[in-house]
Amino acid sequence: MENLNTSLDKNLVRLWLVLAILASGSLADVADFSAHHEGGVPAVVGLACVSFLKSTILTAIYAFCCRNVWLRTGAILLIAAFMLLSLLNGGCWLFYGFGISRKLFNIMAETNPAEIGEFMPELADKMLSMMQSIWLWVFIVTFAAAWKWLPMVQKKWLMGCIGIPSGLGLVYLAYVFTTTDVGRTDHSVFARSYRCVAKYMKDRKVISELQSKKRPLPYPESLTSSRAAGRIVVVIGESASRDHLSIYGYPLPTTPYLDSISEGLYVFDDAVASSTSTAQNMPRLISFMTDEPQCGEWYEFPSLLQIFHHLGYQTNWLSNQEFSGKWSNLSSILSADADVVNYVGSIDSEDHYTVRFDDALLPAWRASLASGDSLQLTFLHLMGSHFQYAHRFPESRHHFSARDILKYKPRKWLDDRKAGIIADYDNSILYTDSILGVVIDDIRNSLIPSVIVYVSDHGENVYDDREYRGRDPHFVRVPFLVYVNEAYREKNPAVVEKLGAARSVPFSTSELPQMIMYLSGVDYQLYDSLRNPLSDGFIPRKRWVDEEEFLN
Repeated sequence: MENLNTSLDKNLVRLWLVLAILASGSLADVADFSAHHEGGVPAVVGLACVSFLKSTILTAIYAFCCRNVWLRTGAILLIAAFMLLSLLNGGCWLFYGFGISRKLFNIMAETNPAEIGEFMPELADKMLSMMQSIWLWVFIVTFAAAWKWLPMVQKKWLMGCIGIPSGLGLVYLAYVFTTTDVGRTDHSVFARSYRCVAKYMKDRKVISELQSKKRPLPYPESLTSSRAAGRIVVVIGESASRDHLSIYGYPLPTTPYLDSISEGLYVFDDAVASSTSTAQNMPRLISFMTDEPQCGEWYEFPSLLQIFHHLGYQTNWLSNQEFSGKWSNLSSILSADADVVNYVGSIDSEDHYTVRFDDALLPAWRASLASGDSLQLTFLHLMGSHFQYAHRFPESRHHFSARDILKYKPRKWLDDRKAGIIADYDNSILYTDSILGVVIDDIRNSLIPSVIVYVSDHGENVYDDREYRGRDPHFVRVPFLVYVNEAYREKNPAVVEKLGAARSVPFSTSELPQMIMYLSGVDYQLYDSLRNPLSDGFIPRKRWVDEEEFLN
């Protein structure tokens, strides 16, 4: 049989091998979805064959173009773009569980250089963990053997090894395109990237329009209010996992203030964040946007700030997070509806005030109380437990150490360094507890009926179930606490009874706006009692995290 007898032939085979591996990266998230939701193993095999097909087509394009300098340059650029996008898709899926998608573009738009710097140690940890996997070394050895021996295979057998799977990949693609109506362009990393960029540009246009004028409130004539609560305070935490709060049973005393409250505090056991990212959660915490897939765009829903402003409440947005990301910051658009907007932390990611602790919010908070307005809706947006955790509390508040973690929460994958990271995380939870203590104390004895809700935007896996630290769709149960002062309890005994009865009800944090409406006695055309966990008509339903059904 004829062997490959030219260096060009051998280089083309090796190019095909590299492209086949990268092509699998371009489909990694699609294969993951198919394995768990739709086609199972047959679909994954079909997608593997599609990877062969992609590699074969690109290699054939290069072989056809390689004898003309201009055509060869074009082919190289095409292949280079494919390689970069495939690495991006496969790498993001491998490290974060999702590939090129609207979520990725939203996170990139909301991320700033300071956050990138903070996440580098996390990325290094994940890469180090991967290096210790036996499967990585099996792959490396297999690839090295294929690199050496594949060019030596006789042409007949080589063409069969390449051609048959490629043909099956073509058949599988034809099947997908004729039997499905959605997700077809996800099989092309170029088409998917173009779609995401086009949608991002459309969103940017909408954001620019919203920055120039406030959104009108739909159905204003349907708004009524009994003013059951004069002051409503929503404290939005950052990256706090329910399982690290002692009020939820964590063995270290991370919430001593909350633990000490004997009356007026209601702890909800089963609240699930609707996303693993701040950018995806914020509109669902502030507006009537739900957690369900295909529910619409965030700017199509009215916000609590709009509603309460229309009812005569002074609305305040006080934030220790940044006003402006590198490209956009959705929170700054949503908060523009408030009467008072105060970003005490930083204007953008280059501002040295980024390192301010959450107590920087307290003067602005107390100024709002001193304003004399008896009707107020105030959002306090914390830095909370954002990585790097050691930057979220002053050194004087450093209470827990690695020794405490190894003593009270020992796990086989922990060493002193990882235990120290957990200790810093727990210290940030403890510091948030002290901030909540100040806010609660300030309204505890007020004669104005007042409600405080504390909820974290999303959770975090901090080496809790394996050697992994970061956002995890399995760690999205977040603290959800409601405090009502004595004046509120006296005025609204029936509502207080509902609070006590609903503490074990499973719900999504995207139902927070519905709950706020109920707690404050507001009725509105878009209010839905079926989505209010405190309502008799509430129906527990499927919960969605990043548009995937939550099954934990």
